[in-house]
Amino acid sequence: MAEMTVENQIVSCPNQIIPKARKNIHKAVLEWFEKQKLGSVLDAPAGHGHLSLRLRDIGYEVTAGEIEPEIFSASGIKCIYTDLNRHINAPDNSFDYICCVEGLEHMTDPYQAVKEFARVLKPEGYGIFSIPNYTNIERRFKFLFRGYFTKPISYERFQHEGANLFNFHNSPITITILEFIFKINNLTVVEIRENAPKVKQYLFLPFVILLWMINYCRTYKRKTEHRTDLTLNKHIILGGNNLIIITRKI
Repeated sequence: MAEMTVENQIVSCPNQIIPKARKNIHKAVLEWFEKQKLGSVLDAPAGHGHLSLRLRDIGYEVTAGEIEPEIFSASGIKCIYTDLNRHINAPDNSFDYICCVEGLEHMTDPYQAVKEFARVLKPEGYGIFSIPNYTNIERRFKFLFRGYFTKPISYERFQHEGANLFNFHNSPITITILEFIFKINNLTVVEIRENAPKVKQYLFLPFVILLWMINYCRTYKRKTEHRTDLTLNKHIILGGNNLIIITRKI
């Protein structure tokens, strides 16, 4: 019998539960979880339950949180109504891990969402978050010419999607803002990964090299103030469509 790896789990699952996020995001997240000590996980927003099911199959004790629990279809996994803009229905220090895949950008109050995640996460526990990479060089150029990071929401589109704000990217959070939100909630960033390389970014390499050269000439104080270690990090500025950020509660 063929070994059931993360990759072939991801490929085989769409006929059962369709993931709402990109498959390579789930693949990267699961590869991280496979190397960790088993424990309790809150997966929110859980969507249809694709990632919750995979985490349970690995051996984790999974609780799913979803603002539309009626769409959750992973049998045998507890799903609780969760509006991350307000409150997570769980006691303090409940979970060893928090998993929030492509959720924070949909929040109208991402500060409150992270505050709640930090509250229910155990001390020394890990929170893993994925967000669109709004800081890569391609998106910077798109912002220069278009004037926005994410597709504008028309009233017609809003009505067509059920008049639910959580269906849209309400908070295009950059990496520096997100790092600050983590810090004020006692979450320390321990690692940043990209979901998958994007070769097209390297078409912009001459501009990136120019930015690196300008930054090289800056004082240490200026580099620190502007967090260029983050904004000009190779894996971010030349990174793919999404970032996976691993944090730990201190």
